[in-house]
Amino acid sequence: MKNVIIVGTGANARLAYSFIKSHDLFNVLGFAVNKAYKKEEIFLGLPVYVLEELGQEVCGKEFSLFISLLWNHLNRDRKNLYEYCKGRGFRMANLISPLAVVRSEITGDNIWIHDHVVIQNDTVMGSNIAIMQGTLIGASCIVGSHCFFGAHSILAGGCTIGEQSFVGLHSTVFDDTHIGRKCIIGACTAVKRNMPDFSKYIVPSDNIIIKQYSEEEIENKLVFTSNKR
Repeated sequence: MKNVIIVGTGANARLAYSFIKSHDLFNVLGFAVNKAYKKEEIFLGLPVYVLEELGQEVCGKEFSLFISLLWNHLNRDRKNLYEYCKGRGFRMANLISPLAVVRSEITGDNIWIHDHVVIQNDTVMGSNIAIMQGTLIGASCIVGSHCFFGAHSILAGGCTIGEQSFVGLHSTVFDDTHIGRKCIIGACTAVKRNMPDFSKYIVPSDNIIIKQYSEEEIENKLVFTSNKR
């Protein structure tokens, strides 16, 4: 069985560890965090390594990394950590549930496909994408890198979604809709119109509003302050 080190020691790292163990996907060697974030030597009974020193600390063993961060700062934190790890030459693992149905080729890495996800044919996906349980990605979609899909969300056929966008749980994006980069689609919404870059889809009472922001503003619309690396 191949080895993996999970990047992070927060709640999402715990979730990734449980997911890997439940489906017997990898042998988990331990966890890794940036030096500034290291608060403990052991997490879930396994060693916590310093990411900047990982080559020296795990000498003589082949392994891949998996970044367990999810959507903080509109996926920016996960994107930055992914690019850092790739820049250091680390291999990245995919976590794909055996309970998922994947009919498209997965060419990217650091992709997390949860239980009962369905990805239909001829869909093209980037890297560093998290797709939570029960999500449907329709046929012939294009999904940019660093996106997050909440549980039971739907991206219907022929859609395009730009990189670093967030799709909330139980939301639906209708066929052939174009979603720009760094967009937020709120939970339980139904999107039938195109969205420009850096926009947020909200439904206050009976009115539908798509509000556009600057790039910095949209990233700060989605912050989970207790998320750890």
